[in-house]
Amino acid sequence: MGLIDWFKKLAGGPGTPAAANGVVPTAAEAQTAEIGGLNFMTAIDAHMKWKTRLENYINGTSQEDLKVEVVSRDDQCPLGKWIHGSGGESYGAIQTFGDMKAMHAHFHTCAGHVLTTAQQGKKGEALRMLDHGDYVRASERVKMQLARLYVQISERK
Repeated sequence: MGLIDWFKKLAGGPGTPAAANGVVPTAAEAQTAEIGGLNFMTAIDAHMKWKTRLENYINGTSQEDLKVEVVSRDDQCPLGKWIHGSGGESYGAIQTFGDMKAMHAHFHTCAGHVLTTAQQGKKGEALRMLDHGDYVRASERVKMQLARLYVQISERK
């Protein structure tokens, strides 16, 4: 399975896991996932890691001092900086980019809501939010839209 096939599988959405049958891109393939100044695999991985980061914070095992006003913003992470910078300049006219931008902003709103809930002392509720509801859907949508954008841009080349 090549890199573009991996992204196509991921772009298919829930029920079509990218690592089906244990097949994942090689490290060399992962390095080629960069287009327009963004490594799409790294961006997808970073957004998948938000769940662990938030879980660790909620459970008191994090070394990070997460702030709601930062986590809630869609322009603070590397993907957000790309979206609001060179990515937007290069690909902003593509509908898939616009969809991904909106979904990314919603993801950060949801992550901020989880963090707010945790900081209000509602640990159980915050942990449930990471497994059910808006946060989960927003996370999946960002991954799918990033994969779709990668495929679309790659096929234009």
